[in-house]
Amino acid sequence: MKHAASELPMRDVRRTEVPSPPEVPKGLDAVVNKCIGSYRSRKCHSRELWEAAGRCEAAFREIRGIPEKELRAKIRHHQAHIRRLGGRWKEGFDDALPVLVEAARRSFGLEAYRTQMMGAMALARGTLVEMATGEGKTLTIALAAAAAGWSGRPLHVVTANDYLARRDAEELQVFYEACGLRAAAIQVDLKPHERREVYEAPIVYCTGKELVADLLRDRILLGNYAEPTRRNVMRLSGYTPTQQHTVLRGIYTAFVDEADNQLIDEAVTPLIISRKDENSLIEEASERSEELAASLLPGEHYELNNRYREARLIEAGRAKVAEWCEGQAGFLSATDWMCDLVNQALQARHYFLKDKQYVIVDGKIVIVDEFTGRPMPGRSWRLGLHQAVEAKEQLEVSKPSETLARLSFQRFYRLFRHLSGITGTARESRHEFWGVYALPFIEVPRHRPNQRKDAPLRFFADEPAKWRAIVEEIRELHALGRPVLVGTRSVSASEHLARLLDQEKLSCSILNAVRHEQEATIIRLAGAESSITIATNMAGRGTDIRLAGKVVKLGGLHVILSEGHESGRVDRQLMGRAGRQGDPGSTSRYVSIEDELIQRFSLRPVRALTHTWLRSRLPAAQILARICFRWAQFRAEGKSLRQRVSVMRQDAEMSKKLMVSTIDKI
Repeated sequence: MKHAASELPMRDVRRTEVPSPPEVPKGLDAVVNKCIGSYRSRKCHSRELWEAAGRCEAAFREIRGIPEKELRAKIRHHQAHIRRLGGRWKEGFDDALPVLVEAARRSFGLEAYRTQMMGAMALARGTLVEMATGEGKTLTIALAAAAAGWSGRPLHVVTANDYLARRDAEELQVFYEACGLRAAAIQVDLKPHERREVYEAPIVYCTGKELVADLLRDRILLGNYAEPTRRNVMRLSGYTPTQQHTVLRGIYTAFVDEADNQLIDEAVTPLIISRKDENSLIEEASERSEELAASLLPGEHYELNNRYREARLIEAGRAKVAEWCEGQAGFLSATDWMCDLVNQALQARHYFLKDKQYVIVDGKIVIVDEFTGRPMPGRSWRLGLHQAVEAKEQLEVSKPSETLARLSFQRFYRLFRHLSGITGTARESRHEFWGVYALPFIEVPRHRPNQRKDAPLRFFADEPAKWRAIVEEIRELHALGRPVLVGTRSVSASEHLARLLDQEKLSCSILNAVRHEQEATIIRLAGAESSITIATNMAGRGTDIRLAGKVVKLGGLHVILSEGHESGRVDRQLMGRAGRQGDPGSTSRYVSIEDELIQRFSLRPVRALTHTWLRSRLPAAQILARICFRWAQFRAEGKSLRQRVSVMRQDAEMSKKLMVSTIDKI
């Protein structure tokens, strides 16, 4: 009993302890750190891992087909050894991997390739792994997760969405059970006691948003006793704070699937836990500011900054707002406050557009993730912007939110003692992965040679000409029987293309934030003969597009990018849907000078000159357009990077202030 009592504080510490991550290097330290990252990511490390995977493959061949009883004995041996290693579980991983590969083969008939063994070894070593689409990332993660689960430390496999978390946990359950483990998945609709039960599983599949939210909710619930050392001090004084309602059992190891999306794209904004603030005044003020914004004229009363998507009142506009405020009472007579609200209303009118930044579902604004195209129910914009959009759409204005807790994704993922990631597109951001998360980069070779054919970029002076060319290419490919997947940047673009195809008597499946319920089914059938699929840039990440037998002979899947994205990684991810595992395939990319990316981030004189040359069909027009496009994409990626750095710095400053405040209270 005495031993059990002494174990309670230690278990409590492990459940709620949140380590302080080291600061991100700055200045000269950042330069030195970048050199270290380049050294850690050099190609000879990839060769060493490839050779180690070869030895693992040879060991697997030796035990392949051994009696079931002998295999179970080997599993128990490695499980016990890794359990004794605890946090140093990776030291026993290479020896255990052949046994795990054989267990996977017998469990669901999938034999890991050497490339997958290499990827699993890299994950065990705390590395960012680039593995091409369709090369088997799910099994690669499972092999590493089984060993990490044996360690007894909390393990979270972070996926892109709830569907993938549930699918992977269910499909891999038979493998994990063969290894003496259990997997469970966190879903958005789970109640607290159900979440606690799921988190008790050795292997937990979840999304990054749900995991961060649960961590913050636990910290809010514990309040002043969130730090385990403080609770231990209180125990010595006879008071025992309880944490029976917290759900997490700690954070230690994380394997992040689609790591570029989770660690880079999602990191532009922090996750915030809030509650509704009973403030009826903001509802009326939002409606009045929308009416005011509708009466103002661009250039005369306000100016627009398209690059940063901001609207700002100029002197004449502020004067008109001040004149309106003179006849009002209470807070509505406060000119500065109303000017801020009118600026928000103008920003909502010009830069937050239906079927692009949001959709309306059951009379509510549902934000659309601009990187994935997926709806994000329950999320809201801050600082009155959400209410401004609701007022613009003449919907019921919701109550504003009061922030209870806030955490950036950069800081959150740096809390893990063992962090690894895997994705098909990491090369472009490898320096950021190292600088922020200290993840060295390794590229896993393809199991089979890539047979995909990529057509050069095609540029057009205006959007109608671009859409006509896309429809014509779809019609030609459809006549040949080849399946076509078209990637668009917004819901409105996907619906517009669907209407154009309907005029040509071509039927298609549409996958966007409005029609997302059957995402996995639509993507799975995208490889059928003569199928036409239109998808926003979610494009079924995590779901394989399998080709029908006849389609392989016809040339495989053809992917069309209808517009350039702000990140070249997203373009490459979409292109990677074709030509998986050595299948034939092809891609084509279309860009218009009127596309949002070029309009926002290219230089106006260059844009105008490019437009003129393309209309005149001058010989050098395509070259100039390519320069204009690359420059716009480069500037867009730079802007996103600055946003992520800003979020990280704000989070670090807030943490320092909170620490000082806590010390003062003590």
